[in-house]
Amino acid sequence: MKTTESTRSIFDDDPLLVTEKKKYFPTIGQAWLIPVFNFALIAAFSLLCGAIGNLMNRSFIEDNLLMATWMIILFCCMMLTSLVYTYHRKTKVEPDYKFRIEIPSPAILFTGPFLMLVHYIVTFGIQEWLHLSLIDSWEPIFGIILERPVFYCCIYFLIDPVIQECLMRGVLLDSFLKSHSPVKSFLNVAGIALAFSLSPHSFFYSITFSVLMCWIYMKTRNLGNTIYLQLVCSIIPAVFVYFVKDQPQNMLMEVLNNPALVGIGAIVGIVCIIILQNSFLSTNKAIK
Repeated sequence: MKTTESTRSIFDDDPLLVTEKKKYFPTIGQAWLIPVFNFALIAAFSLLCGAIGNLMNRSFIEDNLLMATWMIILFCCMMLTSLVYTYHRKTKVEPDYKFRIEIPSPAILFTGPFLMLVHYIVTFGIQEWLHLSLIDSWEPIFGIILERPVFYCCIYFLIDPVIQECLMRGVLLDSFLKSHSPVKSFLNVAGIALAFSLSPHSFFYSITFSVLMCWIYMKTRNLGNTIYLQLVCSIIPAVFVYFVKDQPQNMLMEVLNNPALVGIGAIVGIVCIIILQNSFLSTNKAIK
């Protein structure tokens, strides 16, 4: 006797997860309110800076380095506030939940620097070809690295990686995976991360980076892995600017506009992902 079964799309939620109806926080709808709230704060901050600049000194808002510094501080404060609030609410619904932050796996430690470097090269290179350049947005970051290295290290080596991963993967992704398919969970976390960036030009980089971090977290359930990769992402620009102090944008453009380098980067990235996938499979078999 033949039976007909409806094929389930990769975007469909797992029926077992849906029928269990586990309580979790935040839902996808609740999570999308976070970047909306943060966007409102940034808009208010920008209007306030404009008003102060008009009343006092116009150079206040024309100083790109100063404005970038304040925007980074505001961004970290908003992320931290969102993390504290959502984690508090999450532990109310899931009293036993705690962040799992352990030493990164050997595979992550080894492939991480290569994977993050080629991710920069490939995604930025593709965006250059699509005329969605991110070079201009990096100018304030390069300036902060050169003129305020201590500030950059404190924010991007200590604060931002931990806050961002605990919020995006530790709270949001962990909750989404409890009742939604991995694809839907990954895309929503990536969309929220893109909304935080407030830059349509960072679309390809932000989406691919967030999906990659989500995949690694889902496979390992260890925030230590993704925090380490975030740290590596912050170290790469600092090392680059340290060795190329004069006009780093020009050197970066030469790399991104070289199809051979971008192609080699794509191959190296694929090899790193294969190594990680094999390590995840072997680890899961060892646990079983």
